[in-house]
Amino acid sequence: MILLLSLACTESVPLDSSAAPCVSYRGVVTDIDETLTTSDEEWLSQMADASHDPAMRPDAQTLMNAYAERGYGVFYVTARGQDFTMSDERTATEATVDWLGERGFPVDPERVFLSEGFGVAGEAAATYKTEVLERLSQDGWTMDWAYGNAESDVQAFQTALADEQIFLVGELAGALGVEPIEDQDAYTEHLLTQRVRIEPTDCAHER
Repeated sequence: MILLLSLACTESVPLDSSAAPCVSYRGVVTDIDETLTTSDEEWLSQMADASHDPAMRPDAQTLMNAYAERGYGVFYVTARGQDFTMSDERTATEATVDWLGERGFPVDPERVFLSEGFGVAGEAAATYKTEVLERLSQDGWTMDWAYGNAESDVQAFQTALADEQIFLVGELAGALGVEPIEDQDAYTEHLLTQRVRIEPTDCAHER
C-alpha cells in the first residue's frame, strides 16, 4: 500500500545478486504496509519516531522465506515515498530494508521498491506499482503470486496475474474478486494451504 519446508520461522535467505542467471525468473511480489505489517499506522508511527518497530503479521517472514527457498525472487513494492527522511537521518528506503532484514525476510535491496516523492495512494499507487511490475516483466520476471491489502494493490497485480494468484489481506479480504486471507489466518493458517500449491522453480537454491 506481501513451499513450506518447516512451519517454524526461518532465518533470512541471503540472495547473491552476482549469481549466474537462471533459465526461468519466477517471482512473488508483496506490498508491505498492512500486508506484512499489521496496519498502515505502523509505518506512520515509524515516520513520526524512527525508533518505532512496526508490528509484523505472524509468519509473514516464514512465508516469504519459503518462497525464496523454492527459488522465487521476492519483490517488495510499497507506496512509501523514497524521499522521506526518518528522524534518525535514514532514508525511507534504508529504514524499509533494515526492517525487512531485522525481521528475517529474504531481502535484496535491489528488489525493494518505494515510490518517488513522499508516498502515493489510490490511483497513483496503482499506476506506480503497475509500472514496477512492467519493468520487472521487461527484465524477464514472471510473477506467480502477489500479496496486498488495498484496492490499488489488486489493480496493479491484475495487470500481471490471474485473480487466483492474488491474495488480499486486511479489511478488504473477501472483496475485489481475489483470494482472501482473513486477519486471523495471516499468515500461519495460510501457509498450511499455500505450501502445497507452490512448486520449486528451476532456480531453486541458485538465486
